[in-house]
Amino acid sequence: MTTLTDACEAYLADARARRLREGTLVRYRLTLRQLCEYATSRGVSNLADVDRTLLRDWRQSWRCRPSTESLQIQITKTFFRFAVTEQWIEATPASGLRPPRQSLTPPTMPLSLDEMRRLVGAARERSRERALILLMRYSGLAIRDATTLPRSALDGQILSLRRAKSGELVLCALPARVAAELSAVAPGRKHYFWTGQSRPSTVASYWRARLAAVAERAGVEKFHTHRLRDTFAVNLLIAGVAIKDVSTLLGHSSVLTTERYYAPWDISRRDHLVRIVQSANAECHLLDHLYGPATVVNQGDVAAGWC
Repeated sequence: MTTLTDACEAYLADARARRLREGTLVRYRLTLRQLCEYATSRGVSNLADVDRTLLRDWRQSWRCRPSTESLQIQITKTFFRFAVTEQWIEATPASGLRPPRQSLTPPTMPLSLDEMRRLVGAARERSRERALILLMRYSGLAIRDATTLPRSALDGQILSLRRAKSGELVLCALPARVAAELSAVAPGRKHYFWTGQSRPSTVASYWRARLAAVAERAGVEKFHTHRLRDTFAVNLLIAGVAIKDVSTLLGHSSVLTTERYYAPWDISRRDHLVRIVQSANAECHLLDHLYGPATVVNQGDVAAGWC
């Protein structure tokens, strides 16, 4: 009879064989470890003894955000489907688990021009922090991709790499002055901000703390490094760039992800929808019958309260 621990180890080995990214493997290990610990606390060690009641009780013990809860449910279901495929159990006990209702995604808050000026100004005497801030602002890279960026990823002003999170190819043209800032950072080293000896998550945490200190000196409230990525995306959308192109530049695996966070800033889509409605209204003559042919309303009439 297969134990729950052995089944989890086999599943993780299969995930490693599929060369899933390290961040995904960490999430898998954490979720399955929690499952094993909870099952042990209930006196369950064999995989076949894990039933729906145990899984429902385990879920009720979670104290995490809805997005994390959804991810853990997905991992749990995938694990038990794997167990069925391996013929360790006849049916999955996780089929009844339902994801939580997701709350609305909070609006994206890009950095203002004044906040960007203060950030760069506060990093004036720290060339690496300044270069990293400018890189993230003008490339849209997430903190991990930016801090582990190899010099080989930049050809003149053209930046190209695959995102650690999604594996999607990112291509971007950096402004010449930003490329010059980068070239002055750690010349001769393979990476701009990383020795290559620590884990990528470690170097990302290190620089996240360094930039938070810069933001504190600059007086920029509620700063987190992702706001630099938000600023890049919102600036493009306000300039009229199509959201599908912004999605590609951000390295999102789906445009739906981009829309979830940046739809309110999609000026191109807003203007397109306005034109559609205006065109349709022009074909409707109801208001002409009610009020007579439309006339141009001048600003004086509006100010006088005519409409």
